[in-house]
Amino acid sequence: MKKKIVLEYPFRCTPGSLFRAISTPLGLKSWFADQVEIAGERYDFFWGKTSQTARIVHRKANAYVRFQWEEPEKHYLEMRLVSQELTGDILLTITDFVDQDEMDGERELWDALVEKLKRAIGCPKK
Repeated sequence: MKKKIVLEYPFRCTPGSLFRAISTPLGLKSWFADQVEIAGERYDFFWGKTSQTARIVHRKANAYVRFQWEEPEKHYLEMRLVSQELTGDILLTITDFVDQDEMDGERELWDALVEKLKRAIGCPKK
């Protein structure tokens, strides 16, 4: 059984550039998957020889996007942007589902993906 995992990452960039990177095929291809194909609300993600299909079920410009995976468990991947008023940073909150014994590996994977995302959008390091 998969467990929900919520990770938060601070960014110093515009909400628009970060939102494009998490919601468009070109943006997602720059950091999340090797290839992304879209047909309406359907997104096909490719990593090497594996692939996964999802549909965008919730989306609000410059705020969040939720992909519903097409699999028996119906888990989702949500990426949400929250502006931090005091620092001016944007907090990227990622909600994913993972097998209990893969929690540490999943966290490391997301850490690496988010570093790649920061480089892709030219986000300065803190």
